[in-house]
Amino acid sequence: MSVKDGMRRFGVIGSPIQHSLSPLLHRTAYRELGIEDATYERFEVPAGELARFLTEGPGRELSGASITMPGKAEAFALATTHDDTAARLGIANTVLRGPNGGFRAENHDVHGISEALRAGGASRVSVGGVLGSGATALSAAAALLDLGAECLQLSARSPEKLTRVQALAQQAGAEVRLIPWERSSDVLASDAVVSALAQPGAEFLATTWSRSEDVPVPSIMLDVLYEPWPAPLAALLEEQGCRVVSGLEMLLHQADMQLRSMLGVPAPLGPMRQVALAELARRSPCTAK
Repeated sequence: MSVKDGMRRFGVIGSPIQHSLSPLLHRTAYRELGIEDATYERFEVPAGELARFLTEGPGRELSGASITMPGKAEAFALATTHDDTAARLGIANTVLRGPNGGFRAENHDVHGISEALRAGGASRVSVGGVLGSGATALSAAAALLDLGAECLQLSARSPEKLTRVQALAQQAGAEVRLIPWERSSDVLASDAVVSALAQPGAEFLATTWSRSEDVPVPSIMLDVLYEPWPAPLAALLEEQGCRVVSGLEMLLHQADMQLRSMLGVPAPLGPMRQVALAELARRSPCTAK
């Protein structure tokens, strides 16, 4: 169906996109809320092709979309208007088509991270830690600053990619401590930590840290990974008594804000969480919880 049929079309765009939970989450929300005039699909769109896809390709019929990697900077660039968070970071995870064909870009990654941390008990942070250097790491730093962090401890395999994160912290008047990758466990000496690492990097650190007897244990850590669960770092730190929050919680709170922007309705988080956990268990019955 298309907008010509009276349907409002939405979707998630990225690459790779096959295993995205977003269609399941949004469709569950539509069903729970009785929304029958909206659809939500997934679209594989490689780097550099977002604008063409939305203006000339199948995406030209979309009223809005969730944007995952590698398109977050592209989403920001193609828009003519931005919400405050997107403007602050220069990246977006949501685009909305305006009545005249232009786009509005919004960033709900920061909200997703901060709300997931708050739900885990991190209402106030003094020292925040971030592992990783990509777009999600930038949003993680912003979320920790919004939670009150006066100091950010950063570590990444490619520290030269942390320039934007450093600048963001400095603009907020926060201290920045760059920690070499070989001493990355020092980041854990923080009130709250966000691991924005992909699976290979997380596996490497989990293996490295498991051989050490003096790895600090933060009060809480959000691991953006959620499949399979527990993720490598989450499993290691949870064994040491750390409160660990799954990236699924971040995804749920992102979806909530996207539903509010796209359709003007709050998300039914309980049912959405239930179906997501069931799907993750189906995909990996030995590891998902």
